[in-house]
Amino acid sequence: MDLTSRFSRLLTEEEFIDSPPWSKWPAQVIAPIKPSQYGDLMAGDLVVTKHQGSFLRPCPATPRYNCCGLNIFHFGQGCDLGCSYCILSAYLGTEAVIVFGNISDGLEALKTRLDQMKLGLYQPLSGAPEPSYRFCTGEFTDSLLLDSQTKLSEKLIAIFRDRPPFILELKTKTAEVDHLLNLDHGGRVVISFSVNSLFISQNFEPKAAPIIDRLKAAEKASKYGYKIGLHFDPIVFYPGWERGYEDIISQMAQILDSKAIAFISLGCFRYLPALKPVMLKTRPSPLFNAEFIRGGDGKMRYPRPIRRLMYRRVLEFLKPLIHPTTKVYLCMESGRIWQEVFGFDPGTSGLTSMFK
Repeated sequence: MDLTSRFSRLLTEEEFIDSPPWSKWPAQVIAPIKPSQYGDLMAGDLVVTKHQGSFLRPCPATPRYNCCGLNIFHFGQGCDLGCSYCILSAYLGTEAVIVFGNISDGLEALKTRLDQMKLGLYQPLSGAPEPSYRFCTGEFTDSLLLDSQTKLSEKLIAIFRDRPPFILELKTKTAEVDHLLNLDHGGRVVISFSVNSLFISQNFEPKAAPIIDRLKAAEKASKYGYKIGLHFDPIVFYPGWERGYEDIISQMAQILDSKAIAFISLGCFRYLPALKPVMLKTRPSPLFNAEFIRGGDGKMRYPRPIRRLMYRRVLEFLKPLIHPTTKVYLCMESGRIWQEVFGFDPGTSGLTSMFK
């Protein structure tokens, strides 16, 4: 991937201008930038800045809903794939992609956290869920969006390879896995793909890799020993949704070996009310025209009977892909929905324990 063809401007703080891979590309030097200034950036900007906060964050859990205890390694934020339903740009206040130039500080903090957790010395922040053994880089950006250039995942894989029982998850909507194939990962890495029906992918994920390309990338990675994750999130209610998800899952079953699938998550389309006008301004979308209600966490969600129906049907379609070792779970859902879909409510503690 050529960064100069993907981004119109590289903006970097002076201390990072000679650091690879940014040193290969003429850059505009900027003064230290604060999050309050992100709104002045534009789509097409790639910004290299010094991160002043924590590189390690708990899952952005939603109150009163079950949480999987995901740990986030925060190496940057923003995405230029342009998905119509994505809240990132609205939540972050910018269309730019921001990466942290002082990532070596983050890697040291990660090593310390893993060692503390293994010794039982780490205490989660007040109000945060008990952390699981799974760490993901793809929560505030796409894990592999720039990875073939930055080589960050290569460094992370080396850290997790030598630190069982912890697992690294790389989450993406790209098909960029070739640079990872020959790395020694020790079976401690899951490459997961955000997936959807062909209709949603083709109409509302304009710059993401086509779904079939993602599935072929998953198959390729699995042949090199990587475990695979599939995130059906968001599942979208639209005319023909049932046939759409059945068809794509049927194609998945033809391409993927179920033994390679570590986990599958399901989550219906949801959003914070305050973000809707921001999202519609930058990415007008008919997806918001469905009926929504305000959930217990304040987010707008499909009515419970619709969510229950969608989860049950998608689970039926997924049966050929669910190996006895595959973990299947709902993302940010209520215990009541868990009970109606799976017949039990694990609670946050039970869901977190699935990843230990």
